[in-house]
Amino acid sequence: MRFIRSIFPPFISSEVADGGPFSEIVRTALSDAGIDAVIATHPIQRMVRYYLLQEQAMAVMGRHLNFSSEEKKELIYIPVAVLVEKFFYYKPTYPDGLNWSGSLDALKGKTYGAHKGENTALFTKAGVSVKEGRSIGLLKQIAAGQIDFAAMPVLTGNWLLKKYMSEQKDNFATMERVAGSDVFYIIFNKKDEQGVARAASFRKALSRMVDDGRYAEIMKKHLGNGDVLKLYMGDIKGLLAR
Repeated sequence: MRFIRSIFPPFISSEVADGGPFSEIVRTALSDAGIDAVIATHPIQRMVRYYLLQEQAMAVMGRHLNFSSEEKKELIYIPVAVLVEKFFYYKPTYPDGLNWSGSLDALKGKTYGAHKGENTALFTKAGVSVKEGRSIGLLKQIAAGQIDFAAMPVLTGNWLLKKYMSEQKDNFATMERVAGSDVFYIIFNKKDEQGVARAASFRKALSRMVDDGRYAEIMKKHLGNGDVLKLYMGDIKGLLAR
C-alpha cells in the first residue's frame, strides 16, 4: 500500500540520516504493526492531500493539510510528535525584538507569515495581517521586510537558514516566549479497505515504542541530547492515550 509524506526538515528529509527522526519512527512502527507500505515523499502539500483523497493512499504524514469537516469523517488522525514553535523575526528590522507578551493584540498592525492551511483566525481577530507561504519562503519574506514574523519549529527554521540562507542566518532571532505547539500526524484513510484496522495496529505499535524507550532513542539519535528534546519537542504519550 502507498504511504505519502511531505518534506519537513530536519524531521523528514532525504538530506538527513535515515530520512529524519519522524521517517525512522514511522517506518519502525509500520514494521512492528506488520504493515507493508511503499513510502513516497512529495514536496508539494496539496499533492499530499490529493493522494489521500483522490488516489486512495493508505495514509499520509504532514502538517497544515487543512481537511474539511466532511473529509475528516473519512480520516483517522494519529499523532507522531508534538512540536514546540517559536516566532522568527529579523534583528536588523527589530533590533530590540518584537513586543510579544503572549497576547497577539500586542502585534496589531504587523504582518504574520502563515503556512498554507494554517489556522490564522486569531491573528486576523487581533488585527494582524496574514501572508501565506512555505517555510523557506516565509523566512525570505521576513528578511525582505515583506512580513514581520512567522511561527515554525526552531529546529526547522535553523536547518533552513543554515541550508539556504547561511549569510543571513545570524540576522534572525526567535522571540523568547513560545508561539505555541503543533501536532504532526499520520493520517489513515478509512476508504482503504484495511484502513481502520491498520490505523489501530499502527497506534498500538507507536505507543509501544514510546513506552519501551525506542521512540526517545530515535529522537536523541537525530536531534541530540535530552535538553534539545525538552526545549523543542512536546509530550506525545498523553496524545496517544486519548
